[in-house]
Amino acid sequence: MEQAAASALVLCGAAQAFAQDAPLILPSGVQASYYDIIWDEDLSVIRLRYVVPQLAEPESLYHADALRVFEDMEWLCETQMQNVFAAGEDAREQGWESVVVTLMDRPIEFGMRDAEIFQLFEWFSLSMDGCEPELDEYHD
Repeated sequence: MEQAAASALVLCGAAQAFAQDAPLILPSGVQASYYDIIWDEDLSVIRLRYVVPQLAEPESLYHADALRVFEDMEWLCETQMQNVFAAGEDAREQGWESVVVTLMDRPIEFGMRDAEIFQLFEWFSLSMDGCEPELDEYHD
């Protein structure tokens, strides 16, 4: 029980430090701002959520460029998961199996729906090599 409490404190501390980071410039050149982390224990999933106002702009770099968006989401998973846990800690050893990266044009509370807000999601499995895209029948 004490180990679980200590792990929770470490995670909370890491998440608070993570939340205070400055806006990120993604590989595409688009700016993203950290919004929050959702610890979905039922699914063993960590949800990293970012606000990217350019998502809703038809003239943005993202317009009709799914590969560019995917590459930014993969980069966020690879680089930002390092900030979630203390150095040397492995998320998989603590029971976390996957990461969902969410990009939204405006903040919205997790689980809420709003047809005015544009959101994109990408699911990654955690592996020894980092974040691996979860491929299913909807991916080519």
